[in-house]
Amino acid sequence: MTRKTTALIATLGYLSAAGYAVAQQQGGRMPEPPFAAIGAELNLGAQAVKSCFPKPSQAGGANGARPARPDMSAVSACLVKAEPSLTQAQVRVALENNRPEPSKR
Repeated sequence: MTRKTTALIATLGYLSAAGYAVAQQQGGRMPEPPFAAIGAELNLGAQAVKSCFPKPSQAGGANGARPARPDMSAVSACLVKAEPSLTQAQVRVALENNRPEPSKR
């Protein structure tokens, strides 16, 4: 693996962990990503961005179980596929800029 690929995977893992931490603070519910804001940064429609993220029924845990982390590398690949002029770096920055913030209780 190249350094760039390793850095991308590490960043996407961090973003997954950040979303997971927010979900734990919200009683196990994953917050919905800001699809419109991500789309605006990537010149994609909110619906195109939303279609790249796992559906809540696929991501949520049942019976109080921890919700599954979304596979951010798959999300990133889907976004690049939706707009081939995008780079992995552009997608990473847009996802970082729009990651869920921990709730303040």
